[in-house]
Amino acid sequence: MPSHGKSVSLMLNPHHQNLESVHRLVAQVLAKAGCTACGRIALLNIDFVGDPGPDLSKEGVTSMVTSGF
Repeated sequence: MPSHGKSVSLMLNPHHQNLESVHRLVAQVLAKAGCTACGRIALLNIDFVGDPGPDLSKEGVTSMVTSGF
């Protein structure tokens, strides 16, 4: 049987998060993207998004991802 790749991306509101809410989200993602029998996944990528500087905030930027600088 051919295998089809699956992926899920979430961008979370950085306010009012706690460990329990993150655990619940990961469990929901596992149910969607993982093995339907056991809930396992092959790769979990987590990117932490930072707040933009004041200059970008004035332009309406709410989050910022940088790489290599």
